[in-house]
Amino acid sequence: MSINVKLQAVLFLISAILLSITGFLVWSFIKEVQPGQFVQILAGISLLVIFLSHGLLRSTRKSIKELLRGTEVIGSGNLEYKINLEYKDELGQLAASFNKMTENLQKITISRDYSDSIIRSIIGGLIVLSQDRCIRSVNAAACEMLGYNEDELTGMSFNKIFVEDTKFKVNELNSLIEKGYIINEEGVFLSKEGKSIPVLFSGSVMSKGNKIEGIVCVFLDITERKQIEARQIQLLNELKTVNQELSDFAYIVSHDLRAPLRGISSLAGWIATDYADRFDEEGKKQIQLLIGRAKRMNSLIDGILQYSRVGRIKEEKLEVDLNNLVKNVIDLISPPENIEVKIETELPTILCEATRIEQVFQNLISNAVKYMDKPEGKIKIGCCNEGEYWKFIVADNGPGIEEKYFEKIFQIFQTLKPRDEVESTGIGLSIVKKIVEMYGGKVWVESKVDCGSTFYFTLPG
Repeated sequence: MSINVKLQAVLFLISAILLSITGFLVWSFIKEVQPGQFVQILAGISLLVIFLSHGLLRSTRKSIKELLRGTEVIGSGNLEYKINLEYKDELGQLAASFNKMTENLQKITISRDYSDSIIRSIIGGLIVLSQDRCIRSVNAAACEMLGYNEDELTGMSFNKIFVEDTKFKVNELNSLIEKGYIINEEGVFLSKEGKSIPVLFSGSVMSKGNKIEGIVCVFLDITERKQIEARQIQLLNELKTVNQELSDFAYIVSHDLRAPLRGISSLAGWIATDYADRFDEEGKKQIQLLIGRAKRMNSLIDGILQYSRVGRIKEEKLEVDLNNLVKNVIDLISPPENIEVKIETELPTILCEATRIEQVFQNLISNAVKYMDKPEGKIKIGCCNEGEYWKFIVADNGPGIEEKYFEKIFQIFQTLKPRDEVESTGIGLSIVKKIVEMYGGKVWVESKVDCGSTFYFTLPG
Protein backbone atom coordinates (compact mmCIF):
# COMPACT_ATOMS: atom_id res chain seq x y z
CA MET A 1 0.00 0.00 0.00
CA SER A 2 1.46 3.40 -1.03
CA ILE A 3 1.96 6.39 1.27
CA ASN A 4 -0.83 8.40 -0.48
CA VAL A 5 -3.39 5.59 -0.02
CA LYS A 6 -2.46 5.37 3.67
CA LEU A 7 -2.84 9.13 4.04
CA GLN A 8 -6.21 9.19 2.31
CA ALA A 9 -7.53 6.50 4.66
CA VAL A 10 -6.33 8.39 7.72
CA LEU A 11 -7.75 11.69 6.45
CA PHE A 12 -11.13 10.07 5.75
CA LEU A 13 -11.34 8.76 9.32
CA ILE A 14 -10.38 12.13 10.76
CA SER A 15 -12.98 13.92 8.61
CA ALA A 16 -15.69 11.49 9.69
CA ILE A 17 -14.85 12.02 13.34
CA LEU A 18 -14.82 15.80 12.95
CA LEU A 19 -18.13 15.81 11.09
CA SER A 20 -19.77 13.65 13.76
CA ILE A 21 -18.63 15.98 16.50
CA THR A 22 -19.67 19.02 14.54
CA GLY A 23 -23.14 17.56 13.83
CA PHE A 24 -23.77 16.94 17.48
CA LEU A 25 -22.74 20.47 18.46
CA VAL A 26 -24.87 21.98 15.72
CA TRP A 27 -27.99 20.07 16.76
CA SER A 28 -27.56 21.19 20.38
CA PHE A 29 -27.19 24.75 19.25
CA ILE A 30 -30.17 24.71 16.82
CA LYS A 31 -32.59 24.06 19.61
CA GLU A 32 -31.56 27.38 21.22
CA VAL A 33 -31.78 29.75 18.22
CA GLN A 34 -34.65 31.47 16.44
CA PRO A 35 -35.91 30.06 13.13
CA GLY A 36 -34.89 33.20 11.22
CA GLN A 37 -31.30 33.01 12.32
CA PHE A 38 -30.86 29.34 11.49
CA VAL A 39 -29.65 29.73 7.89
CA GLN A 40 -27.06 32.37 8.79
CA ILE A 41 -25.69 30.38 11.71
CA LEU A 42 -25.57 27.17 9.69
CA ALA A 43 -23.64 28.88 6.91
CA GLY A 44 -21.11 30.30 9.42
CA ILE A 45 -20.61 27.00 11.15
CA SER A 46 -20.09 25.24 7.86
CA LEU A 47 -17.40 27.73 6.83
CA LEU A 48 -15.69 27.38 10.21
CA VAL A 49 -15.73 23.57 10.03
CA ILE A 50 -14.34 23.59 6.53
CA PHE A 51 -11.54 26.01 7.56
CA LEU A 52 -10.58 24.06 10.71
CA SER A 53 -10.78 20.72 8.95
CA HIS A 54 -8.52 21.95 6.17
CA GLY A 55 -5.87 23.22 8.63
CA LEU A 56 -6.04 20.13 10.78
CA LEU A 57 -5.79 17.84 7.81
CA ARG A 58 -2.74 19.69 6.48
CA SER A 59 -1.03 19.45 9.89
CA THR A 60 -1.91 15.78 10.34
CA ARG A 61 -0.87 14.93 6.82
CA LYS A 62 2.55 16.55 7.42
CA SER A 63 3.07 14.70 10.75
CA ILE A 64 2.11 11.35 9.31
CA LYS A 65 4.43 11.90 6.35
CA GLU A 66 7.27 12.66 8.77
CA LEU A 67 6.50 9.50 10.79
CA LEU A 68 6.40 7.33 7.68
CA ARG A 69 9.65 8.82 6.38
CA GLY A 70 11.31 8.18 9.78
CA THR A 71 10.29 4.53 9.77
CA GLU A 72 11.80 4.06 6.31
CA VAL A 73 15.11 5.80 7.22
CA ILE A 74 15.49 3.91 10.51
CA GLY A 75 14.44 0.66 8.86
CA SER A 76 17.33 1.06 6.42
CA GLY A 77 19.78 0.98 9.37
CA ASN A 78 20.29 4.66 10.24
CA LEU A 79 19.61 4.56 14.00
CA GLU A 80 20.88 8.12 14.49
CA TYR A 81 17.88 9.62 12.61
CA LYS A 82 15.42 11.55 14.82
CA ILE A 83 11.75 12.27 13.96
CA ASN A 84 11.21 15.98 14.55
CA LEU A 85 7.58 16.77 15.54
CA GLU A 86 6.98 19.85 17.65
CA TYR A 87 3.33 19.03 18.42
CA LYS A 88 2.31 17.78 21.85
CA ASP A 89 -0.66 15.77 20.64
CA GLU A 90 -0.85 12.00 20.24
CA LEU A 91 1.28 12.07 17.08
CA GLY A 92 3.96 14.10 18.87
CA GLN A 93 3.99 11.61 21.73
CA LEU A 94 4.21 8.77 19.22
CA ALA A 95 7.23 10.45 17.57
CA ALA A 96 8.94 10.97 20.96
CA SER A 97 8.40 7.29 21.85
CA PHE A 98 9.74 6.28 18.47
CA ASN A 99 12.89 8.40 19.00
CA LYS A 100 13.41 6.86 22.46
CA MET A 101 13.06 3.38 21.00
CA THR A 102 15.71 4.03 18.32
CA GLU A 103 18.04 5.54 20.94
CA ASN A 104 17.78 2.41 23.10
CA LEU A 105 18.20 0.21 20.04
CA GLN A 106 21.35 2.15 19.13
CA LYS A 107 22.80 1.60 22.63
CA ILE A 108 22.05 -2.11 22.43
CA THR A 109 23.69 -2.34 19.01
CA ILE A 110 26.81 -0.51 20.25
CA SER A 111 26.98 -2.80 23.30
CA ARG A 112 26.59 -5.88 21.11
CA ASP A 113 29.31 -4.69 18.71
CA TYR A 114 31.60 -3.99 21.67
CA SER A 115 31.00 -7.48 23.10
CA ASP A 116 31.57 -9.08 19.70
CA SER A 117 34.83 -7.15 19.38
CA ILE A 118 36.01 -8.42 22.77
CA ILE A 119 35.07 -12.01 21.92
CA ARG A 120 36.91 -11.82 18.59
CA SER A 121 40.04 -10.46 20.29
CA ILE A 122 40.23 -13.18 23.00
CA ILE A 123 43.42 -15.20 22.51
CA GLY A 124 41.85 -18.40 23.83
CA GLY A 125 39.00 -20.29 22.25
CA LEU A 126 35.41 -19.46 23.19
CA ILE A 127 32.36 -21.62 22.56
CA VAL A 128 28.76 -20.89 23.59
CA LEU A 129 26.54 -23.96 23.96
CA SER A 130 22.78 -24.17 23.84
CA GLN A 131 20.69 -26.09 26.36
CA ASP A 132 21.04 -29.30 24.36
CA ARG A 133 24.87 -28.89 24.32
CA CYS A 134 25.09 -27.95 20.69
CA ILE A 135 27.44 -25.17 19.66
CA ARG A 136 25.57 -21.88 19.30
CA SER A 137 28.51 -19.54 18.57
CA VAL A 138 32.34 -19.53 18.52
CA ASN A 139 35.16 -17.02 18.19
CA ALA A 140 37.95 -16.95 15.61
CA ALA A 141 40.51 -18.52 18.00
CA ALA A 142 38.30 -21.59 18.49
CA CYS A 143 37.86 -21.99 14.73
CA GLU A 144 41.59 -21.68 14.12
CA MET A 145 42.46 -24.13 16.90
CA LEU A 146 39.96 -26.79 15.79
CA GLY A 147 40.40 -26.31 12.04
CA TYR A 148 36.71 -25.64 11.31
CA ASN A 149 35.03 -22.51 9.99
CA GLU A 150 32.28 -20.84 12.01
CA ASP A 151 29.44 -22.29 9.92
CA GLU A 152 30.78 -25.84 10.36
CA LEU A 153 30.97 -25.53 14.15
CA THR A 154 27.62 -23.79 14.60
CA GLY A 155 25.01 -26.40 15.44
CA MET A 156 27.59 -29.18 15.95
CA SER A 157 27.28 -31.38 19.05
CA PHE A 158 29.88 -30.54 21.70
CA ASN A 159 30.62 -34.27 22.02
CA LYS A 160 32.13 -34.29 18.54
CA ILE A 161 35.11 -32.09 19.44
CA PHE A 162 36.08 -34.10 22.54
CA VAL A 163 38.40 -37.11 22.50
CA GLU A 164 36.55 -40.01 24.10
CA ASP A 165 39.17 -41.50 26.44
CA THR A 166 40.27 -38.35 28.26
CA LYS A 167 40.24 -37.29 31.87
CA PHE A 168 37.66 -34.62 31.14
CA LYS A 169 34.52 -36.28 29.83
CA VAL A 170 31.60 -34.44 28.30
CA ASN A 171 29.51 -35.98 31.08
CA GLU A 172 31.30 -33.63 33.45
CA LEU A 173 29.19 -30.88 31.94
CA ASN A 174 26.53 -32.26 34.27
CA SER A 175 28.60 -31.23 37.28
CA LEU A 176 29.21 -27.89 35.57
CA ILE A 177 25.46 -27.35 35.35
CA GLU A 178 25.01 -28.38 38.98
CA LYS A 179 27.76 -26.10 40.33
CA GLY A 180 27.26 -23.33 37.78
CA TYR A 181 30.92 -23.30 36.76
CA ILE A 182 34.14 -25.28 36.38
CA ILE A 183 37.66 -23.82 36.37
CA ASN A 184 40.88 -25.05 34.76
CA GLU A 185 39.93 -28.64 33.97
CA GLU A 186 42.27 -30.39 31.60
CA GLY A 187 40.80 -32.13 28.57
CA VAL A 188 41.64 -33.09 25.01
CA PHE A 189 39.85 -31.64 21.96
CA LEU A 190 39.78 -33.28 18.55
CA SER A 191 40.48 -31.09 15.51
CA LYS A 192 38.84 -31.48 12.12
CA GLU A 193 41.96 -33.35 10.92
CA GLY A 194 41.76 -35.75 13.88
CA LYS A 195 44.62 -34.16 15.83
CA SER A 196 44.43 -34.33 19.63
CA ILE A 197 44.77 -30.91 21.27
CA PRO A 198 45.31 -30.76 25.06
CA VAL A 199 43.37 -27.83 26.52
CA LEU A 200 42.78 -26.08 29.82
CA PHE A 201 39.02 -25.72 30.02
CA SER A 202 36.70 -23.46 32.06
CA GLY A 203 32.94 -23.00 31.79
CA SER A 204 30.07 -21.02 33.25
CA VAL A 205 26.32 -21.49 33.04
CA MET A 206 24.15 -18.71 31.62
CA SER A 207 20.78 -18.72 33.36
CA LYS A 208 17.74 -16.54 33.79
CA GLY A 209 16.05 -17.28 37.06
CA ASN A 210 16.02 -21.05 37.38
CA LYS A 211 16.12 -21.61 33.64
CA ILE A 212 19.46 -22.52 32.00
CA GLU A 213 19.85 -20.69 28.70
CA GLY A 214 23.29 -21.92 27.73
CA ILE A 215 26.91 -22.55 28.72
CA VAL A 216 29.91 -20.33 27.98
CA CYS A 217 33.16 -22.30 27.59
CA VAL A 218 36.68 -20.87 27.27
CA PHE A 219 39.81 -22.93 26.68
CA LEU A 220 43.54 -22.57 26.01
CA ASP A 221 45.78 -24.77 23.91
CA ILE A 222 48.34 -26.21 26.36
CA THR A 223 50.22 -28.36 23.85
CA GLU A 224 53.48 -26.51 24.49
CA ARG A 225 53.05 -26.80 28.26
CA LYS A 226 52.43 -30.53 27.97
CA GLN A 227 55.58 -30.88 25.86
CA ILE A 228 57.58 -29.00 28.50
CA GLU A 229 56.11 -31.19 31.26
CA ALA A 230 57.03 -34.32 29.31
CA ARG A 231 60.54 -32.97 28.84
CA GLN A 232 60.78 -32.21 32.57
CA ILE A 233 59.73 -35.76 33.42
CA GLN A 234 62.35 -37.08 31.01
CA LEU A 235 65.05 -34.87 32.56
CA LEU A 236 64.04 -35.88 36.08
CA ASN A 237 64.31 -39.53 35.12
CA GLU A 238 67.73 -38.88 33.61
CA LEU A 239 68.74 -37.00 36.75
CA LYS A 240 67.64 -39.92 38.92
CA THR A 241 69.75 -42.21 36.75
CA VAL A 242 72.78 -39.92 37.05
CA ASN A 243 72.32 -39.63 40.82
CA GLN A 244 72.13 -43.38 41.10
CA GLU A 245 75.29 -43.73 39.04
CA LEU A 246 76.97 -41.13 41.25
CA SER A 247 75.91 -43.02 44.36
CA ASP A 248 77.26 -46.24 42.88
CA PHE A 249 80.48 -44.47 41.94
CA ALA A 250 80.80 -43.02 45.44
CA TYR A 251 80.38 -46.50 46.89
CA ILE A 252 83.11 -47.84 44.59
CA VAL A 253 85.38 -44.93 45.46
CA SER A 254 84.91 -45.34 49.19
CA HIS A 255 85.61 -49.07 49.19
CA ASP A 256 87.98 -49.70 46.30
CA LEU A 257 90.21 -46.61 46.29
CA ARG A 258 90.70 -45.89 49.97
CA ALA A 259 92.81 -48.99 50.62
CA PRO A 260 95.46 -48.36 47.92
CA LEU A 261 95.40 -44.64 48.74
CA ARG A 262 96.19 -45.37 52.38
CA GLY A 263 99.06 -47.56 51.20
CA ILE A 264 100.47 -44.76 49.03
CA SER A 265 100.15 -42.23 51.86
CA SER A 266 101.81 -44.57 54.38
CA LEU A 267 104.65 -45.41 52.00
CA ALA A 268 105.28 -41.76 51.12
CA GLY A 269 105.31 -40.82 54.82
CA TRP A 270 107.70 -43.65 55.64
CA ILE A 271 110.09 -42.63 52.83
CA ALA A 272 109.95 -38.97 53.86
CA THR A 273 110.82 -39.89 57.45
CA ASP A 274 113.42 -42.63 57.04
CA TYR A 275 115.16 -41.49 53.87
CA ALA A 276 114.99 -37.69 54.24
CA ASP A 277 118.82 -37.38 54.42
CA ARG A 278 119.23 -39.27 51.15
CA PHE A 279 117.17 -36.83 49.06
CA ASP A 280 118.36 -33.60 47.55
CA GLU A 281 116.13 -30.54 47.68
CA GLU A 282 114.25 -31.53 44.54
CA GLY A 283 113.67 -35.02 45.89
CA LYS A 284 112.37 -33.67 49.19
CA LYS A 285 110.06 -31.33 47.30
CA GLN A 286 108.65 -34.17 45.19
CA ILE A 287 108.04 -36.49 48.15
CA GLN A 288 106.16 -33.71 50.00
CA LEU A 289 104.19 -33.07 46.82
CA LEU A 290 103.26 -36.77 46.72
CA ILE A 291 102.14 -36.71 50.35
CA GLY A 292 100.07 -33.55 49.72
CA ARG A 293 98.37 -35.04 46.69
CA ALA A 294 97.57 -38.25 48.53
CA LYS A 295 95.92 -36.18 51.29
CA ARG A 296 94.01 -34.14 48.72
CA MET A 297 92.87 -37.34 47.02
CA ASN A 298 91.59 -38.61 50.34
CA SER A 299 89.76 -35.29 50.90
CA LEU A 300 88.30 -35.56 47.39
CA ILE A 301 86.94 -39.01 48.19
CA ASP A 302 85.38 -37.65 51.39
CA GLY A 303 83.89 -34.75 49.43
CA ILE A 304 82.38 -37.02 46.79
CA LEU A 305 80.84 -39.18 49.49
CA GLN A 306 79.40 -36.13 51.24
CA TYR A 307 78.01 -34.76 47.97
CA SER A 308 76.35 -38.06 47.10
CA ARG A 309 74.73 -38.31 50.54
CA VAL A 310 73.03 -34.89 50.31
CA GLY A 311 69.30 -35.48 49.79
CA ARG A 312 69.78 -39.24 49.74
CA ILE A 313 70.57 -39.92 53.36
CA LYS A 314 68.12 -38.18 55.67
CA GLU A 315 68.44 -37.44 59.35
CA GLU A 316 65.83 -36.25 61.80
CA LYS A 317 64.99 -32.55 61.63
CA LEU A 318 65.34 -30.77 64.95
CA GLU A 319 65.09 -27.24 66.30
CA VAL A 320 68.72 -26.11 66.02
CA ASP A 321 70.17 -22.96 67.63
CA LEU A 322 72.47 -21.68 64.89
CA ASN A 323 74.43 -19.51 67.35
CA ASN A 324 75.78 -22.63 69.06
CA LEU A 325 76.17 -24.50 65.76
CA VAL A 326 78.29 -21.75 64.16
CA LYS A 327 80.45 -21.35 67.29
CA ASN A 328 81.19 -25.07 67.18
CA VAL A 329 82.11 -24.80 63.50
CA ILE A 330 84.52 -21.92 64.22
CA ASP A 331 86.16 -23.92 67.02
CA LEU A 332 86.48 -26.92 64.69
CA ILE A 333 88.12 -24.87 61.92
CA SER A 334 90.38 -23.14 64.46
CA PRO A 335 91.35 -20.13 62.28
CA PRO A 336 94.87 -18.67 62.70
CA GLU A 337 95.37 -15.73 65.05
CA ASN A 338 95.56 -13.16 62.25
CA ILE A 339 92.00 -13.98 61.10
CA GLU A 340 89.03 -12.82 63.19
CA VAL A 341 85.77 -14.72 62.71
CA LYS A 342 82.85 -12.87 64.29
CA ILE A 343 79.09 -13.48 64.52
CA GLU A 344 77.69 -10.01 63.85
CA THR A 345 73.99 -10.59 64.59
CA GLU A 346 71.93 -12.99 66.68
CA LEU A 347 71.26 -16.11 64.64
CA PRO A 348 67.84 -17.83 64.70
CA THR A 349 66.76 -21.27 65.81
CA ILE A 350 65.44 -23.22 62.81
CA LEU A 351 64.04 -26.65 62.06
CA CYS A 352 66.70 -28.51 60.05
CA GLU A 353 69.12 -31.41 59.78
CA ALA A 354 71.96 -30.15 61.95
CA THR A 355 74.70 -32.00 60.05
CA ARG A 356 73.69 -30.50 56.69
CA ILE A 357 73.51 -26.90 57.92
CA GLU A 358 76.81 -27.42 59.73
CA GLN A 359 78.35 -28.45 56.39
CA VAL A 360 77.10 -25.23 54.78
CA PHE A 361 78.68 -22.95 57.39
CA GLN A 362 81.84 -25.07 57.63
CA ASN A 363 82.48 -24.96 53.87
CA LEU A 364 81.82 -21.20 53.58
CA ILE A 365 83.91 -20.23 56.63
CA SER A 366 86.78 -22.62 55.87
CA ASN A 367 86.96 -21.27 52.28
CA ALA A 368 87.16 -17.71 53.63
CA VAL A 369 89.98 -18.78 55.98
CA LYS A 370 91.79 -20.84 53.33
CA TYR A 371 91.89 -18.06 50.68
CA MET A 372 92.55 -15.13 53.05
CA ASP A 373 95.41 -12.99 51.69
CA LYS A 374 95.31 -10.06 54.13
CA PRO A 375 97.60 -9.72 57.18
CA GLU A 376 94.50 -9.01 59.27
CA GLY A 377 91.69 -11.14 58.00
CA LYS A 378 88.09 -10.46 58.99
CA ILE A 379 85.18 -12.86 58.49
CA LYS A 380 81.70 -11.72 59.50
CA ILE A 381 78.64 -13.93 59.89
CA GLY A 382 75.11 -12.56 60.14
CA CYS A 383 71.52 -12.91 59.03
CA CYS A 384 68.30 -10.97 58.51
CA ASN A 385 64.64 -11.95 58.55
CA GLU A 386 63.09 -11.66 55.06
CA GLY A 387 59.59 -12.77 56.15
CA GLU A 388 59.13 -16.22 54.68
CA TYR A 389 62.83 -17.03 54.88
CA TRP A 390 66.10 -16.14 56.63
CA LYS A 391 68.95 -14.66 54.62
CA PHE A 392 72.40 -15.60 55.96
CA ILE A 393 75.64 -13.79 55.20
CA VAL A 394 79.28 -14.91 55.33
CA ALA A 395 81.54 -11.98 54.34
CA ASP A 396 85.32 -11.67 54.23
CA ASN A 397 87.97 -9.10 53.26
CA GLY A 398 89.96 -11.61 51.20
CA PRO A 399 91.12 -11.48 47.56
CA GLY A 400 87.66 -11.33 46.02
CA ILE A 401 86.31 -13.11 42.96
CA GLU A 402 85.93 -11.96 39.37
CA GLU A 403 82.30 -11.68 38.26
CA LYS A 404 82.78 -14.20 35.44
CA TYR A 405 83.34 -16.91 38.09
CA PHE A 406 80.22 -16.14 40.18
CA GLU A 407 78.33 -19.14 38.74
CA LYS A 408 81.27 -21.39 38.00
CA ILE A 409 82.47 -21.65 41.62
CA PHE A 410 79.28 -23.51 42.61
CA GLN A 411 79.91 -26.27 40.06
CA ILE A 412 81.49 -29.49 41.26
CA PHE A 413 85.31 -29.83 41.01
CA GLN A 414 85.76 -26.13 40.15
CA THR A 415 88.61 -24.16 41.75
CA LEU A 416 90.03 -20.70 41.01
CA LYS A 417 93.65 -21.61 41.69
CA PRO A 418 95.81 -24.63 40.78
CA ARG A 419 95.31 -27.42 43.30
CA ASP A 420 99.04 -27.54 44.09
CA GLU A 421 98.87 -23.88 45.23
CA VAL A 422 95.79 -24.27 47.45
CA GLU A 423 94.53 -27.51 48.95
CA SER A 424 91.02 -27.66 47.48
CA THR A 425 88.82 -30.39 46.05
CA GLY A 426 86.40 -28.04 44.29
CA ILE A 427 83.45 -29.76 45.98
CA GLY A 428 82.76 -27.55 49.02
CA LEU A 429 80.63 -24.86 47.35
CA SER A 430 78.76 -27.40 45.22
CA ILE A 431 77.78 -29.17 48.47
CA VAL A 432 76.63 -25.82 49.89
CA LYS A 433 74.48 -25.21 46.80
CA LYS A 434 72.97 -28.68 46.85
CA ILE A 435 72.05 -28.52 50.55
CA VAL A 436 70.56 -25.01 50.34
CA GLU A 437 68.48 -25.86 47.27
CA MET A 438 67.32 -29.07 48.95
CA TYR A 439 65.73 -26.81 51.60
CA GLY A 440 64.12 -24.63 48.91
CA GLY A 441 66.61 -21.78 49.29
CA LYS A 442 69.23 -20.27 47.01
CA VAL A 443 72.89 -19.28 47.30
CA TRP A 444 74.86 -16.58 45.51
CA VAL A 445 77.96 -14.42 45.83
CA GLU A 446 78.75 -10.72 45.49
CA SER A 447 82.39 -9.73 45.20
CA LYS A 448 85.01 -7.38 43.81
CA VAL A 449 88.62 -8.28 43.21
CA ASP A 450 90.85 -7.21 46.17
CA CYS A 451 87.73 -6.08 48.09
CA GLY A 452 86.59 -9.37 49.58
CA SER A 453 83.55 -11.57 48.97
CA THR A 454 80.09 -11.89 50.50
CA PHE A 455 78.23 -15.19 50.22
CA TYR A 456 74.47 -15.20 50.75
CA PHE A 457 72.12 -18.12 51.21
CA THR A 458 68.49 -18.43 52.25
CA LEU A 459 66.62 -20.99 54.35
CA PRO A 460 62.89 -21.20 55.16
CA GLY A 461 61.83 -19.18 58.19
